[in-house]
Amino acid sequence: MAALKRPMINEALRLVRLYWGLSQVDLSKQLELSQSMISGIERGTKSVTLEVLERYSTGLGIRMSQLMFFAEQIEGDPPVSRGKLIVASKILKVLDALKPLEAADAQ
Repeated sequence: MAALKRPMINEALRLVRLYWGLSQVDLSKQLELSQSMISGIERGTKSVTLEVLERYSTGLGIRMSQLMFFAEQIEGDPPVSRGKLIVASKILKVLDALKPLEAADAQ
């Protein structure tokens, strides 16, 4: 079965959670979002809005600009340049390969 291709921002937010060593439940409490929302974002079935990015930014101490680097398109903004998408996708592949082993096993 072919894997669903998630938008880069959704994958980046999943990796952020894994690097912080948080469960979806812990992150949902920290960001004041439901666990089902976190799960949907990570699976790519829920859209990431600017409000959601702001919660990640504030709750985890990450600059919005760092999160926006992985956003192909958010809330109707035009898509970013092809070059940036190529770089961002390569960064996600590297981060995925380097994610903590415990987090990889917990999925």
